[in-house]
Amino acid sequence: MPNRFQAWWQALLPRLSGRGNPEGPSDLKTMLSHFQAVLDCNNQALEVMTDMGEKLGGDYLFDVNYTQRAYDALSGHIGGSLRHFALLTGGRYPQLGEVQARLDVLVRRMLTSAGPPADRLVLFYDEITWDLAEEVGGKNYHLAELRNSLKLPTPAAFALTTAAFDLFVRHNNRLAARLQDLGSTAADIDPLLPELQELVRQGSFPEPLAVALEDAVGRMRSLQGQECRLAVRSSAEEEDGDFSFAGQFGTVLNVPCTLEAVQQAYKEVVASLFGSGSIAYQRHLGYDPGKLRMAVGCVAMIEARVSGVTFTASDGNREIMLVSAAWGLGKAVVDGFTDADLYRVRKGEAPEIIDTRVGRKEQMVVNLPGGGIETVDTPAGLRGKACLTEGEVLELARQAMLIEEHFRTPQDIEWAIDAKGRFFLLQSRSLRLEGEPAAGEGEAAGQAAPPVETGQPVLLRNQGLVVQKGTAAGPVFILRHADELDQVPQGAVLVARNDSPHFVRVIPFLAAIITDVGVPTSHMASICRELGLPTVVNAGNATALLPPGQEVTLRAGEEGEVAVHQGILPGLLRQYRQAGIKMRELYELRRQKYIMRYIAPLHLVNPLEEEFAADKCRTIHDLIRFMHEKSVQELVAKASGAGRGLTSLLRKSPLRRLQLPIPVQLLLIDIGGGVSGKGETVEVDQVLSPPLRGVLRGMTAPGVWHGGGMALRGKDLLAGITRAAELAEAGGEAGSNLAIISGEYLHLSLRFGYHFNVLDSYCSGTPRNNHIYFRFVGGAAAITSRSRRIQLMADVLAESGFILKTKGDLLIARLSNLSCPRAEEILEQVGRLIAFTRQLDAVLDSDEMVARVARDFLAGRYTIPS
Repeated sequence: MPNRFQAWWQALLPRLSGRGNPEGPSDLKTMLSHFQAVLDCNNQALEVMTDMGEKLGGDYLFDVNYTQRAYDALSGHIGGSLRHFALLTGGRYPQLGEVQARLDVLVRRMLTSAGPPADRLVLFYDEITWDLAEEVGGKNYHLAELRNSLKLPTPAAFALTTAAFDLFVRHNNRLAARLQDLGSTAADIDPLLPELQELVRQGSFPEPLAVALEDAVGRMRSLQGQECRLAVRSSAEEEDGDFSFAGQFGTVLNVPCTLEAVQQAYKEVVASLFGSGSIAYQRHLGYDPGKLRMAVGCVAMIEARVSGVTFTASDGNREIMLVSAAWGLGKAVVDGFTDADLYRVRKGEAPEIIDTRVGRKEQMVVNLPGGGIETVDTPAGLRGKACLTEGEVLELARQAMLIEEHFRTPQDIEWAIDAKGRFFLLQSRSLRLEGEPAAGEGEAAGQAAPPVETGQPVLLRNQGLVVQKGTAAGPVFILRHADELDQVPQGAVLVARNDSPHFVRVIPFLAAIITDVGVPTSHMASICRELGLPTVVNAGNATALLPPGQEVTLRAGEEGEVAVHQGILPGLLRQYRQAGIKMRELYELRRQKYIMRYIAPLHLVNPLEEEFAADKCRTIHDLIRFMHEKSVQELVAKASGAGRGLTSLLRKSPLRRLQLPIPVQLLLIDIGGGVSGKGETVEVDQVLSPPLRGVLRGMTAPGVWHGGGMALRGKDLLAGITRAAELAEAGGEAGSNLAIISGEYLHLSLRFGYHFNVLDSYCSGTPRNNHIYFRFVGGAAAITSRSRRIQLMADVLAESGFILKTKGDLLIARLSNLSCPRAEEILEQVGRLIAFTRQLDAVLDSDEMVARVARDFLAGRYTIPS
């Protein structure tokens, strides 16, 4: 059923097409106003997300009314952004309205505690998408993620959804009535639980559910064979999420794939929801008895030769994995009744087994031919024999590292290997490490905080803004430019000049982040709050104060105080871990956290990658990021088009000529606030536009502009003649040098011979709005020489933090989320680079020369190599 977002898009699109301009507004001022409106709405949305993320940090008590109001505000801001974005782009991205409609349904359903749609009773794992986690439960969802997103091997499987559970309960009237009584009684409910379990076991299936299940069973037999067996497993709403519910619910193994057998096993699993231990655990987590819904997974049974468990961390050491293995089914390992083999594996690009202990494995669990399982004595010849080969251990390790990276947290993974040597992943859930606080720890449990060590120097104090409070320790890694992210070691304190959403690649493995420049409402800040990573931004000169490799302890405090101590302070770390009430385990906080999974995570990071697409948006944060980046691209494209078609612009804005001390003819079109004074010519000191000021300072800096031409030699001369013919035939590009400017904006098109530069920048008082986009292409020399110039330019731009894409003689550079003064400073460097490299392709003879010239340029030496 369409909601208000879908209806709004359906109404808007005809209006857009009726305007006769599906490409969006042709008036540059109108386009810029829509661009600014998108940014404003996005900023307001990010501020709401920031507030929700701070509440999620666990310092506040709040109720559903807060969550409702916050989401209503967020929804309104996103709606405004979508409207202006559609007008800016001519409605070319209708998928965004569809994504927002789906997200809106999911969030509002969670706010009202409404159940999922009743028409989806059974889903095969291939059909489980990112937005169905609530409907299929945590265990089903995570296993489907391994299959669908990571393409890792899992058995064929289907899920009976929480909607199937609701339908089953409603159909069995006595069960429904008892559950309602259970939630309203204040008396001891333990005596009532056996009756509830028996009502479940004696319950009948409503016809729609029976039909759906019969179809699923038949499909499974056609996929796996008529004699296939199933593992029928619990998958409650929060199971294998923040809380594992390990051992609380039932599993029935080796179930014949028939309707009757699966129905009976389903009822056994549902009945386990009302066991006394399970109810106690649910109450501990804030659930009223009878309120938790149960989905169930039906997974093809593996005839396992060997099975086991992989922990992607060991005793708090995230560099070491543990692999436990035993013959037969994994129940012997997870229930702990056999002495399993144990392998310790060090992580890395090439994981390494560092220790092996072969257990006695006196017993094993096997499938029975007619259904069910049995524990038997392990054959004598297998007891002292290692279950796994070295290659199998390392393959399990590689798969486990992929899973940990995907879910961004250490994992507890169950797996099996069949007689043919095929690997199957059976379960993956978050692993709570030893030393991490559990429910009830800390001051709320009456524990006193331990003393904090003193005497260590403080390297940085009360500089910056706390994005995510916390205490963390590790070695300092100074990030100079983005391509160094792959070098960041696990457990490091990342210290960078600017924040960047590209940090998402390493955030799951960091101890903390500190940046010189940044704001608490940036994309990166949202990610850090989402993952609870201690983070400080806008610290000024942390990159200068903190020595690379120095072990430090960061404390980002409750009231915004910041201290970076030299060395590792275990007492301070323990104090933070033990302090405060464990509010993450309050039900209302968890509800907001699950709502936030549709709001805060960021999946779209690099706008220069193919994966940066509308249909890849899965959260509101993705929508904000996509609209921001595509709005910038739209601005670049429209301004470039306006530069080629000056007539329409000149009707509203007069063309003026800029007087420069270098031999460049530059025409200006001011669309508002870009220059002072009147007249056909403009002096440099009349330029008010910050981005143009920065570029001009660079282009006119002493020594960067070299007059005269450079002779082409040999193959470069031949290539130049060919390029001239190609460009003449193609009509060249943007014939005039043109700057379209405003008080905050610059679009600059420059052509020097066969070299084409496009620079687009927005510099406002809000850093997260600001961007620099630079594109360079061309040259007259041979492609090898032109490529060397591109490499030189890329080396220089990388030092300023640009995200780069190069191919042949094309360079695209992108930088965002920076203050206006910092943007001017970087634009000045870009201006110097444009002027200096105009004809360098004619003289760059070797890769060694490229590296030397880049070093000289960065040091302020602008000598043309001979």
